[in-house]
Amino acid sequence: PTHTHTGSPLAPSRGAMSLETAMVKANATDVHYQAFMSELLEVDEFNLESMPMPTGEAAVARLHRPGGTYLNMNPYYVLLLDPGCTLDEVKAQFRKMSLQVHPDKHNGDPRAGAAFEIVRKAYGKMDDADKLDLCNRICTGARKRVDEQVARQKKALRKEGKDETVPEDDPAVYRRTLRQFTSKMFVEFEQRRKQLQERDERERKRKAEEAELEAEAKRQAAKEEKAWDRSRQKRVAGWRAWASGSGRRLKKPPSVKAEAQNDRDANFEERGAEWKRDWR
Repeated sequence: PTHTHTGSPLAPSRGAMSLETAMVKANATDVHYQAFMSELLEVDEFNLESMPMPTGEAAVARLHRPGGTYLNMNPYYVLLLDPGCTLDEVKAQFRKMSLQVHPDKHNGDPRAGAAFEIVRKAYGKMDDADKLDLCNRICTGARKRVDEQVARQKKALRKEGKDETVPEDDPAVYRRTLRQFTSKMFVEFEQRRKQLQERDERERKRKAEEAELEAEAKRQAAKEEKAWDRSRQKRVAGWRAWASGSGRRLKKPPSVKAEAQNDRDANFEERGAEWKRDWR
């Protein structure tokens, strides 16, 4: 369930934490991301010190809310856990959540099947010590960003000679803001992971294409070498025949008999003056 949140600590006012400004720019054309950003400000569970376990239809509906494509990337939100939880707590919460959204409890509702897969995927991000440590480090990064942004706002207010109080000085507001930033950090992590996967895939294809070109060049070279070897015997035999003089010899061109000088002079005289004129 959602409600309109009045006086949001994240509203873009003086001294407030403008989370939207920091989060929207890189995904301005993504409608799912815009829904996520809008819904992120209205998640009721983020207001509570301890997030309760939903039951029945509510357990399924919360995983299909607008913006769920991105919101469900945060395993703490899906499993209703807080940073610093133990691996045993993760396993216990997964069992509870999976029972609440199991399709058998919802008459085969396809939304329940999708919700069960969301829960299973969230658990897969935290189901061993190393994965849980990574998730906790992402949460630590979110806390650092919140603290840095609060510090910048206090500094700006102090520079202007104003009261340094900001909404996040209230522990409840700080907790909500931290949970919102944690969701944002998991989205950033998933986007970065996808970018790296796509880069690795492009590199794999490039190397495969280069390997294929190299293999084709080798096949062509081997083919040419084989053809050269097949013609070797013929070349050797021809060379030996030529070297021994037993090979076919070229016929000498017929010799041209030189015209005798006396015959040429006699012919010249016979033609007379007419021939001389034509010759000139």
